[in-house]
Amino acid sequence: MIPHTQENMISTQILDRFCVAGINYQAAGTAVRGSFSVSREEYARIAEQAQQLNLRSVFVVSTCNRTEIYGFAEHVMLLVNLLTQVTRGSRDQFLQFAYLKSGLDALNHLYHVAAGLDSQILGDYEILGQLKQSVDMAASFDMIGPIMNRTVNYAYQASKKIKTATELSSGTVSVSYAAIELLRELPAADRRNVLVIGTGKFGGNVVRNLREYLPDAQVSLSNRTFETAQLLAERTGTTAVAYEHISNAVKQADVVIVCTNASAHTVVPSFFEGNKKQLVLDLSVPVNVDPAVRNIADVKVIDVDEISATILDKTFARRQAEVPKAEEIILHYKTEFCNWLHEYRYSLHIKSWKDKLYELSEIQPQYCEMAPKAEEQKVQKAVSRLAVNLRTNQEKGCQFINAINDYLQMR
Repeated sequence: MIPHTQENMISTQILDRFCVAGINYQAAGTAVRGSFSVSREEYARIAEQAQQLNLRSVFVVSTCNRTEIYGFAEHVMLLVNLLTQVTRGSRDQFLQFAYLKSGLDALNHLYHVAAGLDSQILGDYEILGQLKQSVDMAASFDMIGPIMNRTVNYAYQASKKIKTATELSSGTVSVSYAAIELLRELPAADRRNVLVIGTGKFGGNVVRNLREYLPDAQVSLSNRTFETAQLLAERTGTTAVAYEHISNAVKQADVVIVCTNASAHTVVPSFFEGNKKQLVLDLSVPVNVDPAVRNIADVKVIDVDEISATILDKTFARRQAEVPKAEEIILHYKTEFCNWLHEYRYSLHIKSWKDKLYELSEIQPQYCEMAPKAEEQKVQKAVSRLAVNLRTNQEKGCQFINAINDYLQMR
């Protein structure tokens, strides 16, 4: 919590409109989370509808562990409606599992998400990159205003400071690496034949971790767009497999890692012969491995929630000890943000009166000994005094009059 005196300083009219609505691994399983995952096309529809509602800043975080929509809105239910109108899940289903926050609660949640304090694997630093990617996508649709931009940037700074100043992210730091750590426990893991299906950003992280931590494993890649798999294979020294040959590739693999995030199952029972032991890691949300695959003899399927739970016990106690340090860092950056927000409410007034002072300088008699640079300096000085006075005296009308007097007295 921000100290009470600090709460009194902030512009509550602005901060109270900052909202988040979301579901995550804590209450919703992979099937439910998958119903509310957001593709780029759906993101574009959310942005379009938000603009029609005159919302200036909205972004969506959609990962394997969570789907959250953030924005400045009159009520958080506006964000709920935006999300559920474009996803496969219903509004009622979302509300059954959702958390709805606004004001300081929403701000606190954002900082905890950015720092990995709200992740399924405590301290998962991969979420910061996912958060940035989500904000950048919103910005590409012109849905990040100046206040939201500053809001998320303070959260980024806090996350980076926690990364460097604490041990919160030591050891296993992401689901993609957790999967590799699980594989390393297999007998002769470095001699396994591993197939990675899906070579987007997440799949690419998996492949790079495989090459770094299991360099002798035989790794092959497959993707619906063959060129994408081929490019990653060239960069990582692996083998690309055409998607139409995926069934045979699965049969030959000892380990299959699925990172496709498709709306339908990409790995089905017919891909397996059931005559050898195989491990299937489904890192997709929604799950992309047909549940019937679990019934095949000698084929073991582990989904993203099970992987996270397996690794969690090994790292939780050590990381939990670092949480108080992380909370102190978060408090510092939240306080800095609130200080900025307190002063931001004056910025538009200051700009308006700065413009008026420039107008005033143009209608005043111009003396030959006065260069334009001198006029500029006088306006800047008067505006600086106005800014200082506004911070210490709330009577804006008087301060604006004083600013004009200051300027006139300098002539």
